[in-house]
Amino acid sequence: MIKIRNCDKNLNMNKNDIINIISQKTNFSNCQISLIFENFKELIIDALKKGEIINLKGFGKFYTKEVTEKFYVNPLTKTKMFSTNKIKPKFKFSSKIQF
Repeated sequence: MIKIRNCDKNLNMNKNDIINIISQKTNFSNCQISLIFENFKELIIDALKKGEIINLKGFGKFYTKEVTEKFYVNPLTKTKMFSTNKIKPKFKFSSKIQF
């Protein structure tokens, strides 16, 4: 079981931070890690566009969910608007990851 503790509440990581950390922990350069990261991202996006589910055991699951059409009211103009069906990407953490 993986436990993640965040002592600093203002800790934010971006893609470059992740690439630098992985590069320090491995013998790969930042350029190589960046290429792997981009290919991983493209793989997930392409699979989700096809409607596939990506399950990474011990980490989580990427999937899509269809959001149905609905009416809503614009609070500024008070006009009624209509949203169409959309497919949204979703992610669910594995139960093995606890915060």
